[in-house]
Amino acid sequence: MDSEAADRAFTLIDGFRATQGVRVVSELKIPDLVADGPKSPAELAEATGVLEDPLRRVLQALVSVGVFEETGDGRFGATAISECFTDKAGTLRAWAVMLPREGYASFAELMYTLQTGKPAYDKVFGEPRFESLSKDPESAARFNIAMQRWTEQIASDVVDAYDFSSVESLIDVGGGTGTLAAAILAANPHLRGAVFDLPAGLTDTEGYLRSAGVSDRCEVVQGSFFESVPSGFDLYVLKSIIHDWSDEQSVAILSTCRAAMDEGARLVLVERLMPTRAAETARDRRATFIDLHMMVMLGGRERNTEQFSALFDASGLRLGRVVEAGDMYVIEAEPVVG
Repeated sequence: MDSEAADRAFTLIDGFRATQGVRVVSELKIPDLVADGPKSPAELAEATGVLEDPLRRVLQALVSVGVFEETGDGRFGATAISECFTDKAGTLRAWAVMLPREGYASFAELMYTLQTGKPAYDKVFGEPRFESLSKDPESAARFNIAMQRWTEQIASDVVDAYDFSSVESLIDVGGGTGTLAAAILAANPHLRGAVFDLPAGLTDTEGYLRSAGVSDRCEVVQGSFFESVPSGFDLYVLKSIIHDWSDEQSVAILSTCRAAMDEGARLVLVERLMPTRAAETARDRRATFIDLHMMVMLGGRERNTEQFSALFDASGLRLGRVVEAGDMYVIEAEPVVG
């Protein structure tokens, strides 16, 4: 057996340990504590309220996968990877805290999804994930901050890639804290906007819009995109919404948006595109594994351009431009008239 291949194979089956190690140090904010210089396990244990010896062992394990560095005197310092888990805008800390809690048990039931085609989350937790979030403020808060941090990572790519100059108004459908809407409005002072979501998604939206300096140009509207969407906007933006849902549910969402759109309005999805043929690349790894996550957690999927076009056709829309925006794509649609 090839030793390099065997080591990589072991890493694949061993990943659950690293995942939980990253979760606990992220919850304890240890990446933040070592950001200004190495700290001893005793210092870190005292600062976080955990035991020194178990913490040292977790840190040493994470050194072996590059999360931290261990100095000659037994202290632990930052790396480029640990910086990704600091509690700052655009980092992965919120994902490191959320995914192992809510996705971990569901992925243990991956075989159930393979055998039934149903989300394993529903089997494990007894109800669909978004129903769980609506009843659990703590989980909803973890979800909202994870979505906010993720959007902070890609918002500038969307703003740079898509021309908003001809748009006077936009609504961020399912927009949560309004991170994308805030970025677009900040870069386009002529725009006015709105953020539309369920109450659980809007708990921090007004505060976020104020902090971004755009609250005077952006309203917050509660509602369900399965029932109705506010009318009268030039652009309807849905970021990472359609991938949460089945084809039937996606058509329902898009049809509701279409019903709200005037003839000259446009709709844009900000989504990943599934590769035509998967390869061993970082981009394909993210797309394919997030596709698995959608399947297991929600019954959704990542899609290619042809699949998005089919959804539009079934919703009274027509595929327009597809614009690359960093790791994501802006997929434009216009209403079919007549």
